[in-house]
Amino acid sequence: MVVLADADRARADAHAAWDELLDTLVDFRLRIDRTETPRAPSSLTREAFREDTEAASAVQLLGRAEELARYARDPHSGEPLPPALRRVRAALAAGASRRTRLMAAALPPSVLLRWRTAVAETSARLVASYGRLQSVALRWSPRRLLTNRLSR
Repeated sequence: MVVLADADRARADAHAAWDELLDTLVDFRLRIDRTETPRAPSSLTREAFREDTEAASAVQLLGRAEELARYARDPHSGEPLPPALRRVRAALAAGASRRTRLMAAALPPSVLLRWRTAVAETSARLVASYGRLQSVALRWSPRRLLTNRLSR
Protein backbone atom coordinates (compact mmCIF):
# COMPACT_ATOMS: atom_id res chain seq x y z
CA MET A 1 0.00 0.00 0.00
CA VAL A 2 2.78 2.44 0.79
CA VAL A 3 4.29 1.94 -2.66
CA LEU A 4 0.95 2.75 -4.30
CA ALA A 5 0.53 5.88 -2.19
CA ASP A 6 4.02 7.05 -3.17
CA ALA A 7 3.30 6.29 -6.83
CA ASP A 8 0.03 8.21 -6.66
CA ARG A 9 1.78 11.13 -4.99
CA ALA A 10 4.58 11.11 -7.59
CA ARG A 11 1.98 11.02 -10.37
CA ALA A 12 0.08 13.96 -8.85
CA ASP A 13 3.31 15.94 -8.41
CA ALA A 14 4.31 15.32 -12.04
CA HIS A 15 0.89 16.40 -13.32
CA ALA A 16 0.95 19.54 -11.16
CA ALA A 17 4.47 20.46 -12.32
CA TRP A 18 3.49 19.87 -15.96
CA ASP A 19 0.37 22.01 -15.65
CA GLU A 20 2.42 24.76 -14.05
CA LEU A 21 5.00 24.54 -16.85
CA LEU A 22 2.28 24.88 -19.50
CA ASP A 23 0.75 27.83 -17.65
CA THR A 24 4.18 29.46 -17.39
CA LEU A 25 4.74 29.01 -21.13
CA VAL A 26 1.38 30.65 -21.82
CA ASP A 27 2.23 33.49 -19.42
CA PHE A 28 5.45 34.18 -21.31
CA ARG A 29 3.64 34.18 -24.67
CA LEU A 30 4.90 30.85 -26.03
CA ARG A 31 2.34 28.99 -28.13
CA ILE A 32 1.49 25.53 -26.93
CA ASP A 33 -1.07 22.92 -27.81
CA ARG A 34 -2.48 21.29 -24.69
CA THR A 35 -3.70 18.32 -26.71
CA GLU A 36 -0.17 17.24 -27.63
CA THR A 37 1.76 14.62 -25.74
CA PRO A 38 4.40 15.94 -23.30
CA ARG A 39 7.12 15.22 -25.83
CA ALA A 40 5.99 17.91 -28.31
CA PRO A 41 5.97 20.97 -25.99
CA SER A 42 9.14 19.84 -24.24
CA SER A 43 11.02 19.48 -27.55
CA LEU A 44 9.72 22.87 -28.72
CA THR A 45 10.80 24.51 -25.47
CA ARG A 46 14.19 22.78 -25.51
CA GLU A 47 14.83 24.42 -28.88
CA ALA A 48 14.03 27.81 -27.32
CA PHE A 49 16.69 27.18 -24.64
CA ARG A 50 19.58 26.19 -26.88
CA GLU A 51 22.03 28.49 -25.06
CA ASP A 52 20.72 27.66 -21.57
CA THR A 53 21.49 23.97 -21.13
CA GLU A 54 20.22 23.91 -17.53
CA ALA A 55 16.80 25.17 -18.59
CA ALA A 56 16.71 22.75 -21.51
CA SER A 57 17.51 19.81 -19.23
CA ALA A 58 14.90 21.07 -16.74
CA VAL A 59 12.25 21.08 -19.48
CA GLN A 60 13.34 17.61 -20.50
CA LEU A 61 13.04 16.43 -16.89
CA LEU A 62 9.53 17.89 -16.55
CA GLY A 63 8.43 16.39 -19.86
CA ARG A 64 9.85 12.98 -18.96
CA ALA A 65 8.17 13.07 -15.54
CA GLU A 66 4.81 13.85 -17.17
CA GLU A 67 5.27 11.09 -19.74
CA LEU A 68 6.02 8.59 -17.01
CA ALA A 69 3.08 9.81 -14.93
CA ARG A 70 0.71 9.42 -17.88
CA TYR A 71 1.93 6.27 -19.57
CA ALA A 72 4.25 4.25 -17.33
CA ARG A 73 3.44 1.87 -14.53
CA ASP A 74 6.00 3.52 -12.25
CA PRO A 75 6.07 7.33 -12.31
CA HIS A 76 9.13 9.55 -11.96
CA SER A 77 10.55 9.42 -8.48
CA GLY A 78 14.04 10.84 -8.97
CA GLU A 79 14.94 14.52 -8.97
CA PRO A 80 12.51 16.98 -7.39
CA LEU A 81 10.45 18.87 -9.94
CA PRO A 82 9.98 22.34 -8.33
CA PRO A 83 13.64 23.39 -8.80
CA ALA A 84 13.42 22.43 -12.47
CA LEU A 85 10.25 24.47 -12.82
CA ARG A 86 11.90 27.48 -11.16
CA ARG A 87 14.88 27.15 -13.54
CA VAL A 88 12.61 27.18 -16.60
CA ARG A 89 10.66 30.15 -15.24
CA ALA A 90 13.89 32.07 -14.60
CA ALA A 91 15.16 31.35 -18.12
CA LEU A 92 11.86 32.49 -19.64
CA ALA A 93 11.90 35.67 -17.56
CA ALA A 94 15.49 36.39 -18.58
CA GLY A 95 14.60 36.18 -22.26
CA ALA A 96 11.31 38.10 -22.06
CA SER A 97 10.63 41.78 -22.44
CA ARG A 98 9.83 43.93 -19.44
CA ARG A 99 6.17 44.16 -20.45
CA THR A 100 5.86 40.38 -20.77
CA ARG A 101 7.48 39.85 -17.36
CA LEU A 102 5.13 42.40 -15.80
CA MET A 103 2.06 40.84 -17.41
CA ALA A 104 3.19 37.35 -16.35
CA ALA A 105 3.45 38.56 -12.76
CA ALA A 106 0.46 40.90 -12.51
CA LEU A 107 -2.17 39.45 -14.88
CA PRO A 108 -1.00 36.06 -16.10
CA PRO A 109 -2.68 35.13 -19.39
CA SER A 110 -3.10 31.55 -18.16
CA VAL A 111 -5.28 32.76 -15.27
CA LEU A 112 -7.27 35.03 -17.54
CA LEU A 113 -7.79 32.11 -19.92
CA ARG A 114 -9.12 29.97 -17.06
CA TRP A 115 -11.46 32.78 -16.00
CA ARG A 116 -12.77 33.18 -19.54
CA THR A 117 -13.29 29.44 -19.83
CA ALA A 118 -15.14 29.34 -16.49
CA VAL A 119 -17.41 32.22 -17.55
CA ALA A 120 -18.14 30.54 -20.89
CA GLU A 121 -18.92 27.21 -19.21
CA THR A 122 -21.19 28.89 -16.66
CA SER A 123 -22.97 30.79 -19.43
CA ALA A 124 -23.46 27.59 -21.42
CA ARG A 125 -24.87 25.82 -18.35
CA LEU A 126 -27.30 28.69 -17.73
CA VAL A 127 -28.49 28.68 -21.35
CA ALA A 128 -28.94 24.90 -21.25
CA SER A 129 -30.88 25.01 -17.98
CA TYR A 130 -33.07 27.81 -19.34
CA GLY A 131 -33.75 25.67 -22.41
CA ARG A 132 -34.73 22.71 -20.23
CA LEU A 133 -36.96 24.95 -18.10
CA GLN A 134 -38.61 26.36 -21.22
CA SER A 135 -39.16 22.85 -22.56
CA VAL A 136 -40.83 21.77 -19.32
CA ALA A 137 -42.94 24.91 -19.25
CA LEU A 138 -44.11 24.34 -22.81
CA ARG A 139 -44.92 20.72 -22.05
CA TRP A 140 -47.34 21.80 -19.31
CA SER A 141 -48.73 24.81 -21.13
CA PRO A 142 -52.50 25.30 -20.64
CA ARG A 143 -52.83 26.07 -24.36
CA ARG A 144 -51.39 22.69 -25.29
CA LEU A 145 -53.60 20.93 -22.79
CA LEU A 146 -56.72 22.73 -24.07
CA THR A 147 -55.79 22.00 -27.68
CA ASN A 148 -55.48 18.30 -26.91
CA ARG A 149 -58.91 18.24 -25.21
CA LEU A 150 -60.62 20.10 -28.02
CA SER A 151 -59.25 17.82 -30.72
CA ARG A 152 -60.79 14.67 -29.17
